[in-house]
Amino acid sequence: MSTTRMISNTDFFPGRSAAAGRRALFAALLALPMSVQGQDLEHFLSWFAGEYDNNEQVWQQSEDGVAPENRHEHIHHIFIAAAAPAIGEHTFFIKQYLGRDYEDVYRQRLYNFSVNEDRGAIELAIHSFNDEEKYRNADREPALLADLRPEDLRNVSGCNVYWRFAGDHYAGEMDDKACFYYSEAMEQNVYITDSLRLTADEIWIGDKAFDEDGNMLFGREEPHRNRKVRQFSGWGAVRRGNFDPDADDLDEMLLAPDLRLHNEGQIAPLVTIEGDATGYSVELARLTYQNTRVAVLKLGILDSETGETVAYSWANPGAERIGINLGWLQVGMTAD
Repeated sequence: MSTTRMISNTDFFPGRSAAAGRRALFAALLALPMSVQGQDLEHFLSWFAGEYDNNEQVWQQSEDGVAPENRHEHIHHIFIAAAAPAIGEHTFFIKQYLGRDYEDVYRQRLYNFSVNEDRGAIELAIHSFNDEEKYRNADREPALLADLRPEDLRNVSGCNVYWRFAGDHYAGEMDDKACFYYSEAMEQNVYITDSLRLTADEIWIGDKAFDEDGNMLFGREEPHRNRKVRQFSGWGAVRRGNFDPDADDLDEMLLAPDLRLHNEGQIAPLVTIEGDATGYSVELARLTYQNTRVAVLKLGILDSETGETVAYSWANPGAERIGINLGWLQVGMTAD
């Protein structure tokens, strides 16, 4: 009578233990061309959507004494799903602005994702707006994109990005020397490369430009390391005498309601319910202090004029609530 035996890992890798065989088999499977299915795209997009910021990277470079001109730019990224039926099903509005200034937009795009089975990759087509000003605030007014047509956009051939899963992250890259433009000023072609890394919590972006001989024209060796933000809501209260010494009731505590902050270095002024500026601001920032190597969520009270920290408290970086009570000033924040 014949018997049927299950194939084990050691059949593929004889002489190895079962555990070693499983590890080797898993590595071999990862090396095989991977078919990208719809569920893979859904998983990718669930990681991709959100807002990101590299506040800690810039802060750390400042702490390390890196000259301002050599620090990474402080960039805030908004990646929000958009309903633009004429463009495609998996479409995102992209806004990237410098520092903490929402109006200082340096890049605005429309991304469309699709599955490219031939390449075994998720393909990203990057579109620019012919009229950027018209769609400037589409992250806050998504209806602006509803009637968007292909003729409202432009796409540079060869600049698509191909994303593949690499075990614990997605890696994105462009085809070599496929994305380029001719620079009148330099009288030569400028080749753009984009190397990216996406996890559930971070996106690293490495934009660089090279000449024909491979000399870097602009960009940085190290990528911008951006972390997905968490949004917090809360309130503050300030003793009137601390910002209005001529008031009749110096001890009156005035409410500063409706605080909204993300946890990657956002700063918001404390303004009373009557609209009075108190001269103080609140900052939330996830930071890793180098003398302890422990990550914390810091709630800072700042002098709005000088930017100096007056007082601060801290909690676990994953904390749902954080607050401070100085007697004359109180703030409480809760994760959305």
